[in-house]
Amino acid sequence: MAITVRPEELTDYLIRLYLAAGMTRRGARTVAAAQVEADLRGVAGHGSRLAPGYVAKLRSGRLTARPKMIRRPAGAGCLVLNADRAPGPLAVEHAVSFAATGAPRQGVVLVIVRNAGHAGALGVGAAQLARRGLVGVLAAQTSGPSVAVLGGPGTALLGNSALAVALPGTDPQRPALLDMAAGPMSWGRLHEHARTGRQLPEGCALDQSGQPTRDPGRAAVLLPSGERAQALVIVLELLVGALTGSPALPCGDDGRGLLCLAIDPARLGTGGQLAGAVAEVALALSEHGARLPGERAWAHHDHAATQGVSLAEPDLAALIAAGDPHVHPPRAWTTRQDDRTDNSSEVLL
Repeated sequence: MAITVRPEELTDYLIRLYLAAGMTRRGARTVAAAQVEADLRGVAGHGSRLAPGYVAKLRSGRLTARPKMIRRPAGAGCLVLNADRAPGPLAVEHAVSFAATGAPRQGVVLVIVRNAGHAGALGVGAAQLARRGLVGVLAAQTSGPSVAVLGGPGTALLGNSALAVALPGTDPQRPALLDMAAGPMSWGRLHEHARTGRQLPEGCALDQSGQPTRDPGRAAVLLPSGERAQALVIVLELLVGALTGSPALPCGDDGRGLLCLAIDPARLGTGGQLAGAVAEVALALSEHGARLPGERAWAHHDHAATQGVSLAEPDLAALIAAGDPHVHPPRAWTTRQDDRTDNSSEVLL
């Protein structure tokens, strides 16, 4: 069963969870807002369901609740940021803030981040840059190996790195947005398949014995969907790992690499032209029955912002358990209601 909750209640509860785990109010707000934004866009695997894991790592010290981030200039338009094992969305916020400030002056700004926690939905940061008229590109490592190579022994070797690209269009709030894992899907998306009982695409995953499986509950390793897809996994691993000075191959460490690139098209004399090009391509795609990357996510966002965020019952239970006994959830979350909209969704608004 899915439970629908108010976005503002979910944000408030996550903030209180992170405050109780030792974060500053600014840090707690940043991480909570990024996770609820992912929920609103329908990226549930990188939304609030991650909060219990983040909280556990903050309490154990695997993530730093109040990180002392160190910035080091690395030439014109370049910055190296040691994130001190900050939760990834907080490291992303710092990188995006610096890039957004510097790009209008420099034209192009690159921020290299080291020792960041799990970054969550990179599209949140990329969209923030696009809303300021900039082209935003973010890429992040994963901590552990989870992708096997085609024709190999069937064991995980590469990380399922993430990439997000956002370009401003005519609507500043709805940029063209690519937000994807390098592999066939993110593990968060795979868990959504398991929760909803959907099978995986053919050739997407292997089980623990190295045999192909379409059962998300048995998937242990992901497989690239072809040679070109495998090349993307490899190149992103090198781009983010080697370029940031992080391990080239994932080793299970919580500190990982992240990069943020911001480009100001106005400095290139193509600011208005870029927005027009986005609109032109969007129109041409619609005439062929397709749409720009991100359009589905923005439509989902509009719906969830007014109708509520849908959470799976186990995910809501895990959120409540993460706060016990110090952080009390909204009363509606723990009070069973008789009124339901259908057989699969209970609304707590």
